[in-house]
Amino acid sequence: MIGAAPLSAYTFLAAGFWVVLIVAVGLGLVYAVGSTRGKRAAKMWVDLCLAALGVGLLIDGAWALISGQWARFMHAYGFSTLAEMLVLAFLLLFSMWFMAIRYTQGLKD
Repeated sequence: MIGAAPLSAYTFLAAGFWVVLIVAVGLGLVYAVGSTRGKRAAKMWVDLCLAALGVGLLIDGAWALISGQWARFMHAYGFSTLAEMLVLAFLLLFSMWFMAIRYTQGLKD
């Protein structure tokens, strides 16, 4: 196969993508939560999003290890491909988290 086409065979990558995307959108929704429910609810929303990220990535990582996809992926692509994906996910989530935190800090009690 040419290029990154075989990456679709690793379902843990797709699951991780969806976890990251859903949490990023959730962090963006803090603006709606904060404007309607207040500062305390916005902080709780951010905490909920971070908990969902942790649980989602933990389940995805465990699934990748148990199913053997992790070993096959590392053998086929190595750590550099995974590191690139992780850095991009981190940059997206960090920027969304930073904006959400700054917004909640600016809210009045």
